[in-house]
Amino acid sequence: MSDQLEQLAKPFPQSLIERKPGKAGGDYVKHSVVAEKLLATVGPYDFRVVREIRDADTSQIVGVIGELTCTIDGRVTTIAEAGDCDNPGNWPHDGARVKNAASDAFKRCAMRLGCGLHLWSQDAYRLPRALAKDGTP
Repeated sequence: MSDQLEQLAKPFPQSLIERKPGKAGGDYVKHSVVAEKLLATVGPYDFRVVREIRDADTSQIVGVIGELTCTIDGRVTTIAEAGDCDNPGNWPHDGARVKNAASDAFKRCAMRLGCGLHLWSQDAYRLPRALAKDGTP
């Protein structure tokens, strides 16, 4: 089907996957790992924060809407996703909160392209098989 899409859909090796501690913990890969995979697979891309989200009571930034644009198998694709900063009060200023939320939005945009999707889908992940066959999961 599509070479780049198939490459994006390949799960990250276990050696690159980390686990967030605590009750709400989950599997994740670092921002840099996602960026490397995107660059290696689709080449240059654009990412930008299109909107900041502020808490109504504190006016602190608690999240952003980010937009990722890249060309996959000859098709220009733009994905928008929300990202939040964990525990906004733990960050010293809005700059740090934006940085954290933008990283989250970036990884969520990449996930919408198949990059790291297995971390959300867990045992139900079927995309690589579907892409290799006829598109049916």
